[in-house]
Amino acid sequence: MVDGDGGSILNLLDGNGINLLVAEDAMARICFLSSLVRSVKEGRRVVYIDLDTVLTAYIIHGIIDSKSVKMDIFIPDRGRVEELFADACSSIDDSTRLVVLDSIHGFYHLYDGVKVVSLNQLLISYILLLAMHAEKYTIPFLVTSVKKRMVDDQVKDKKGYSARYLWSKSSTILSAKYVRRDYQLLVRVVKHNIDTKGPIRELIINYVY
Repeated sequence: MVDGDGGSILNLLDGNGINLLVAEDAMARICFLSSLVRSVKEGRRVVYIDLDTVLTAYIIHGIIDSKSVKMDIFIPDRGRVEELFADACSSIDDSTRLVVLDSIHGFYHLYDGVKVVSLNQLLISYILLLAMHAEKYTIPFLVTSVKKRMVDDQVKDKKGYSARYLWSKSSTILSAKYVRRDYQLLVRVVKHNIDTKGPIRELIINYVY
């Protein structure tokens, strides 16, 4: 266990594969993303597909300061999801430092009357498309989820396929837990394609707001 910051997390992410964040709860997910986004160097871009809209709301209201980072935020409307993902992929270039899909569970609320099996296949196709564009420039691509929902999905027939796919295909899996008592974020390396860099298994992130 070592002290770190958002930059430490960014260095753990793989630029040639899918990175998965499994957060203990929504607070841990937002704190993780806030620290990660703020660690991106000035002048570099973040392509952020916000299916949850919480982080975007925090940025708009000044709760999270991202002024030093250029963020291209994509928020989908019903009936325009395909267009949004196409625009997000087109915006990825060599000035991009990070691509984020937050979070997979919000995807299922964008469609009415579509079988979940079909949505699983569609979601995975979008994830693979984003991963392909990110890999072209060796940019880390992060997909987020909340632990309870991820675990629940794995044992159900409906959404389980997408959850199992991400668990098996992600080159890096990180777990985040927010400790309210100490105002700290604990980030644990669950899986890494190089078996983590050195002895780091868990990071303690301070000043997460």
